[in-house]
Amino acid sequence: MFDQQELLFNELVKTHHGSIYRICRAYLYDVSLADDLYQEILFQIWKSIQNFKGEAKVGTWIYRIAVNTAINFNLKNKRYQHISLPNFIQIPQEDTLLEKQEQESELDQLCYCISQLETSDRLIISLVLEDKSYKDIAEITGTNINNIGVKISRIKVRLLKLMETKSRA
Repeated sequence: MFDQQELLFNELVKTHHGSIYRICRAYLYDVSLADDLYQEILFQIWKSIQNFKGEAKVGTWIYRIAVNTAINFNLKNKRYQHISLPNFIQIPQEDTLLEKQEQESELDQLCYCISQLETSDRLIISLVLEDKSYKDIAEITGTNINNIGVKISRIKVRLLKLMETKSRA
């Protein structure tokens, strides 16, 4: 039983480590604290693995644990609230250095604007950027699926306004 649990845990971590770490970074600025939160999330997954009933997708179940653990971690460490979002968007290889610098500048601007959003909105937009379905986002965030589309539209409008303000500054 323990060996099966360990194998399953290792497979889950291998498959979802990037998503878990992005959640950590979306909630925290200090990398050392993100590492601590990552370890806490892994511990919570390990503790909960025997209770997983398969009623939700494994990825959704892991996201829920990660988000709930991050929220509790933030409550315990209030002074370390999020300042910026991680760079998890890949920049395609460009032909010229100037084009690459322009894209990196736009990406930095987007990340900064995302960091200005409320925690729940940062989580939702990070899930959108990871190509999660509305259904998955609703399950992960504990929100009604009908409201997700509206929230995403509002978040995009807010981001657009923040981007325009930032580009004028």
